[in-house]
Amino acid sequence: MTRRRSTRLHGDRPEVDGLPIREDVEREIRAHLEEATEELMREGWEAGAARAEAERRFGDVEGIRRRSEAETRARDRAVRRAHGWEGMMQDVRYTLRSLARSPGFAIVAVVTLALGIGANSAIFSVLNGVLLKPLPYPEPERIVWIAEAHDGPGAGPGPVPWPNFVDWKAQSSSFESMTTFGASSVPVLGGDQPVTAVQASVSVEFWRVFPVAPVAGRLTLPEEHVEGGPGVAVVSERWWEANTGRDPGLVGRVMEVAGRSTQIVGVAPSGFNFPFDADFWTPNERFGHSLSRTAHNYRVAGRLRDGVSPETADTELDAISIRMVAGLPPEDYDIEGAIVTPLREQIAGGAREPLTLLMVAAGMVLLIAATNLGSTLLARSTNRRREMAVRASLGAGRGRLVRQLLTESLVLSVAGAAAGLALAGVVLRVLRTLGADSIPRIHEIGIDPFVLLFTLGAVVFTTLLCGLLPALRVSENGLADSLRSGSRGNAGGRGPIWRLLVGAEVALALLLLAGGALLMRSFQQVLSVDPGFETEGLVSVSTRLSPERYPELPAYIDHYQRIAQRLQEAPEVESFALSNAVPFGPGLSTGSVNLHYDPETYVSPGTYLAVTPGFFDLMGIPLLKGRDFTDADRGRDGEHVAIVSAAWAERAWPGEDPIGQVMTGGGMDSFWGQERWATVVGVVDDVRHYSLTGEVDPTYYFPLYQRAGRSRFGFHVIARSPSGDPAVAGSAVRRAMAELDPTTPFTIRTLEDRLLATVAERRFILAILGAFGGLALLLAGVGIYGVVSWQVASRNREMGIRLALGETPASVRRLVVRGALTMVAGGLVFGGVGALFGGRLLESFLFGVEAGDPLTLLAVVVLLSATAIGAAWVPAVRATRVDPMLAMRSE
Repeated sequence: MTRRRSTRLHGDRPEVDGLPIREDVEREIRAHLEEATEELMREGWEAGAARAEAERRFGDVEGIRRRSEAETRARDRAVRRAHGWEGMMQDVRYTLRSLARSPGFAIVAVVTLALGIGANSAIFSVLNGVLLKPLPYPEPERIVWIAEAHDGPGAGPGPVPWPNFVDWKAQSSSFESMTTFGASSVPVLGGDQPVTAVQASVSVEFWRVFPVAPVAGRLTLPEEHVEGGPGVAVVSERWWEANTGRDPGLVGRVMEVAGRSTQIVGVAPSGFNFPFDADFWTPNERFGHSLSRTAHNYRVAGRLRDGVSPETADTELDAISIRMVAGLPPEDYDIEGAIVTPLREQIAGGAREPLTLLMVAAGMVLLIAATNLGSTLLARSTNRRREMAVRASLGAGRGRLVRQLLTESLVLSVAGAAAGLALAGVVLRVLRTLGADSIPRIHEIGIDPFVLLFTLGAVVFTTLLCGLLPALRVSENGLADSLRSGSRGNAGGRGPIWRLLVGAEVALALLLLAGGALLMRSFQQVLSVDPGFETEGLVSVSTRLSPERYPELPAYIDHYQRIAQRLQEAPEVESFALSNAVPFGPGLSTGSVNLHYDPETYVSPGTYLAVTPGFFDLMGIPLLKGRDFTDADRGRDGEHVAIVSAAWAERAWPGEDPIGQVMTGGGMDSFWGQERWATVVGVVDDVRHYSLTGEVDPTYYFPLYQRAGRSRFGFHVIARSPSGDPAVAGSAVRRAMAELDPTTPFTIRTLEDRLLATVAERRFILAILGAFGGLALLLAGVGIYGVVSWQVASRNREMGIRLALGETPASVRRLVVRGALTMVAGGLVFGGVGALFGGRLLESFLFGVEAGDPLTLLAVVVLLSATAIGAAWVPAVRATRVDPMLAMRSE
């Protein structure tokens, strides 16, 4: 009896004639030895001696057995790999031929996956670049941001006075090095033309905290970080390239930075721009420091010693802070402790929540796309049951059929991923523009190996999600029934699996649309907030005067007056005003004041502006009481005056008339070396200077000509043209200022742009989530259309019979549409419940709108229902065009 060949695996290889490899090799060796023994016996050898001689001549039996087994296994593995590769290539070729016969399906499938995978790759690129990629500094995990902790309402982490920093640095054992830094926009002269750059003012150990290697020249030296030290600076490689074309002669050149002669000693490496996207780094010890413990002028960073955690350093600095202020009068300090935060968390931590939200939304888009394609592949595979039955009858096993269908899904996923990566590259360029004002490190995003690895994971995910269910369904038992059933239509599309897939698409689409709609309504609510001033038609031209050219405050005032005279004569300028700062712009500052000629009467800080007459009329800030500033409010000898906002008046003199009250000149701003008291002459309406969603900011105003000190750090000319075109007014102001001082660079920006920049993060999230919602709606519509179309095609006979029996086309259309709405209904219910609870994840992004707003949810449900009806309408109309006789004949 012949032994049947088995396909069951034994170790690495199937049986050979029913025997595993080891037994097969043993049989071959035994047969060889028996043959050799018989030959020796024919030559006259005794049986035992012949056997022994045969084994001697054969050699190491056990060694040969092991080598034979190893060689056989290796040969079988190579054959199996070759057969597997050949089979896979056959599957790929078959898939490509099959897709070529259905180009419409192939294009839709690839585009669907490209949208889903591309969206995920793009958002992951942002998430990776902003939150996951290490900071471009040596051992960045040891660098921390150190802030003061303050008590009281609205208090939080803040900048640090120089004496507190000195005590922390001297007494702490947790840090290897510690540095202060600050940054501001400054004019830079010495190149082809005046430019504005970001100057970082840093203390001596800055380059120990951030030990980077210069690409040219050197870094600043400790002996240069002293009071009265030389003017030196390190410049960024980005600025070096953009402004000098990488001129090697830049190192050693003397330029004017912030109005001071400064020698460029080195170039920092590409990618290093800490802090605040800096272009220049200069020693901040050169001009000395305030010794007040309430002069919060510096930010602090430190490099922890190896093995020290931020929590340990925080505890140590808290104890030092308590000791250093012990016994001091309360007015001489306002520190409650220290807050130590990992630098990456400080830089990018605020982006974690919005980027995580967008990543979840992108994942939902991919789920919708994969579910969409999965339902289409399931419909196609159901129609191919007869084909699979034929292949099974010809010997193809279930695993072979599953592999074929998974290969189709894999080919589509790879093609979709390739197109998705190309799409992601385009999307990233858009995201860099949208997130430039709101997302840190946005310039570091891109397609890198981590993004490619993530995309590979998306390919595996979509391959399994799209292809596994159709493969298992079509290869299940009962394929023989498909051969017996002939070409009879299949109504399987009315089964629960299709309802589940379509319902899942609709539910996910509803969640995305509801989130986008909530953010849209919230954004509208934010923009409807009255900032307290006008923006339409207003432009601000900003600059900073050189302290070498304007060494004394009278020179500043003289320059302002000459600007005002030029603008009064300019026909392109209808009205204008000068200010040390503008709402939502640079230069805004705060300062505590004293009241009632009493140096001990402090009021908590308020926002402080120094402006010229006409500022309030130009900005549309109503005067509630008293009078505006006039040309008489100038000079050191005249009476000093102030105007306060309503919120400031209530804070300083609750229940009293503020007109005639007196206050100091704004904390740190003395005038020609003496503090001057100012009389309140007016009250204006409140203004929001920093945020549209926060409380109004208590503000006090002084005449710019009386309080010119703040303008040394920058001033603005705000103007409006007769035509209301901000570009016309901006050009006229810039031309007048350039004629007066051609060495000063300018920045022009409309007030409307400044206001919109405050909602940049909201706009970024809304734009992306809104795009995802629209994409989800489109994919859901396509998915519903595909399933309903397949249902109608598979029910041709039923539709023909209905029409033959007298049903009207309208009733057939209603039947099809009603079936589509039945599939969608479950998704709307589950999606609606999910939106009610999931909306809470958006609460921190919402303003003026409840997370479970019923009107928003109702609008989204109606929109999705209308989309389902629209997607089902075309197949419904097609169903009414079935010829009853042809439908009957086809059976």
